[in-house]
Amino acid sequence: MKPSIQRSQVLIPSKRVAPVPAALFAALMAITGIAFSEALGPTVAKGASTKALGSIDLSTEIDGLSGRQLRARLVAIEPGGHLAAHSHRDRPTMEYVVQGNVIEIRNGVEIPHGPGEMVIATREVSHWWENRGTTTVLLLPVDIFKP
Repeated sequence: MKPSIQRSQVLIPSKRVAPVPAALFAALMAITGIAFSEALGPTVAKGASTKALGSIDLSTEIDGLSGRQLRARLVAIEPGGHLAAHSHRDRPTMEYVVQGNVIEIRNGVEIPHGPGEMVIATREVSHWWENRGTTTVLLLPVDIFKP
């Protein structure tokens, strides 16, 4: 006759797990933050409008940039409004804050910006903008864009 063993009586030796190196942990958090920030951000803009200011076809200006444009726009975000979450993986930009105070949610981190600031977004950036103030925010983005 075999002895009866109850599940609560079984002891399994625990293995010690080496701590995750700080650099690896930071990289994982950054990647996860990008995915979460896009997934959790707004999918459509609210209280926002965009006016095209001008564009240049870069295929005739610089070799190797066929199908790309350099463009400038004026983006207005009304109080309580926001832009949709988006990535700059294939669209680097520089955004000048012309007017108002705005919150940029970049890769899951809130960053306040005010008039006169230039905000640069490269391929690692996923973000959206929120106007939590009482005045209209004006952004002047200049980006390389594929129409």
